[in-house]
Amino acid sequence: MRRGFIIFLFFSFVISKVSAQDAAMSKKARELFEKAQKAWQGRQLVEAVTLFEKVLETEPNSYETNLRLAQIYELQKNPELTRKHYARLIQLKPDAPQSATAYQWLGRYHFESERYDSAQVYYEKASALFPARSSLSRLAEKSIASSKFAQNALKSPLKIRKRSLGDTINFLGTQYFPVMTADNETLIFTGLTENRDENIYVTYLKKNHWDVPEEISAAINSENNEGTCTVSADGRTLVFTACNRQDGYGSCDLYISKKEGKDWSPPVNLGENVNTRDWESQPSLSADGHTLYFASDRRGGQGKRDIWVTQLDEKNTWKTPRNLGPVINTSDEENAPFIHANGRTLFYASNGFPGMGGFDIFMTQLMDTLWSEPKNIGYPINTVSDQVGLFIASDGERAYYTDDSSEKGKGRSLLYTFELPESLKELITPTRYAKGKVFDKKTQKPLSTGIDLYDLNTQQKVGEFSSDGQTGSFLAVLNKGSDYAFYVSKAGYLFKSLTFSVNDSTSFVDLDIPLEAIEKDRVEVLNNIFFKTGEYQLDEKSKVELDKMVDFLVHNKSVRIEISGHTDDVGSDTGNLELSKRRAQSVQEYLKKSGITADRISSLGYGESKPVALNDSDTNRQKNRRIEWRIL
Repeated sequence: MRRGFIIFLFFSFVISKVSAQDAAMSKKARELFEKAQKAWQGRQLVEAVTLFEKVLETEPNSYETNLRLAQIYELQKNPELTRKHYARLIQLKPDAPQSATAYQWLGRYHFESERYDSAQVYYEKASALFPARSSLSRLAEKSIASSKFAQNALKSPLKIRKRSLGDTINFLGTQYFPVMTADNETLIFTGLTENRDENIYVTYLKKNHWDVPEEISAAINSENNEGTCTVSADGRTLVFTACNRQDGYGSCDLYISKKEGKDWSPPVNLGENVNTRDWESQPSLSADGHTLYFASDRRGGQGKRDIWVTQLDEKNTWKTPRNLGPVINTSDEENAPFIHANGRTLFYASNGFPGMGGFDIFMTQLMDTLWSEPKNIGYPINTVSDQVGLFIASDGERAYYTDDSSEKGKGRSLLYTFELPESLKELITPTRYAKGKVFDKKTQKPLSTGIDLYDLNTQQKVGEFSSDGQTGSFLAVLNKGSDYAFYVSKAGYLFKSLTFSVNDSTSFVDLDIPLEAIEKDRVEVLNNIFFKTGEYQLDEKSKVELDKMVDFLVHNKSVRIEISGHTDDVGSDTGNLELSKRRAQSVQEYLKKSGITADRISSLGYGESKPVALNDSDTNRQKNRRIEWRIL
């Protein structure tokens, strides 16, 4: 489509500049030329070619005849004959303004053949002849920049080894837009059947091999086209593109489906905040499913198709999308966004920046609230072919994407994978994940719960997840190198707090979480209450946990609790008893200042008298230094 538009511009430019026929043409040749012109204007291209070729038999140096034949052969997609006549044009009139189109076409011809140095020469000649500051001049300048970029990229290629995912996965003629869960055990992609029906497929990792793909769900795939999907890190929220549905707002809209157990819910249109009468497609969900990036040509953008973003608000409604702005989007096309599980690294395809040709994949990082300048991720990930649909595993080790460059002429698009080179790995903060089940401690029944994840270093909430109501399973993404607080809550149960660190040696944290029903004498530990050694003043990092305690008491107004302090065996018995009392009192005072009445909270100190582990190691002593709360 883009090239057809450029050809149209070329034609408009040439037709406005070219004079009538060549002045020195013979009478017979002139008559043939006029007949050929009428056939050309009437789009009778076969007849026009025959007549123009006859003109060249007697007038081989006819500039306009060579121009018309080059244009027709370009329309007919005959590159060799197009090249022949454009090359003849620039031989006849190398400095004529009309020859600019020939130079531009020849530049693209060499560019697509990966002869980037030759392409640069032709583009520079075209640029010199196009009107200054015209759209064609800007196109030529961008083409020059791409030629220079490609030449440099070839000198320093990334060390990657692309590998097909194999015939089991690539079982259709065309499959694209792969996405995965954070544990790398579920792969979802779009496939196009022989009947041109676009569907979503899923496969699971079994004994280090991908199983045979199957359609994701009869509730999702239909007789219409469904595809270009995204999935949350836990694999339980799917957003996908569907076109021409009765409940749609435009040609293609975004829909959402939720998974409980093994079943996907009927898809729901994301609504008029997100979907418009225009084209919305190619979504990418954040790990927790609360932020959505997508491509659209809706109004208010920077150019054609742009990258947009929306978030879920406190009422679980998608906000009005926001354009990512001129740093990310250009006056040309941007599409296929992919937000990495770390929530800070965005990949997307663009043809608006210098690159290897067509659509290249670019990377940008979210720095506080601003996106960094996009960076072309390099050759040979990007090639002269279009590259779209990149996905990088949450641990930052492997990439998955669609490539048709090795299948040129076969009409196929296959899924490939490669290990990320070090130069890219060091730019991507890898993530780990916590995975497990939430269940009732007494009955062992799986529970559907809310899970809040906080970074203890920043005291900021960094994720909001849930456990599956049928299985109790959950998966939460964690950024490497952080300390985390994990809060699990459900009406009728004591909330559970956990704390853990994620380091280089940890690929995932395995957490099975039993919840206690609100009953007399049930006890939980406040795992994220912090004091300096030997002191009882609460550290600022304790605020998140204490506010969770306040929230629990506000929602359970009949509950009374006892706060108890405990120490390890370091120090004197008397000193430890006093320290434990004061620490419990500090928590009690915080709750009272937060609006909880004094008659609902009591506090006690037990010193070192109630250890939960032997005081024989730093790890066990840390377990014994704790604040507990008990239902009275």
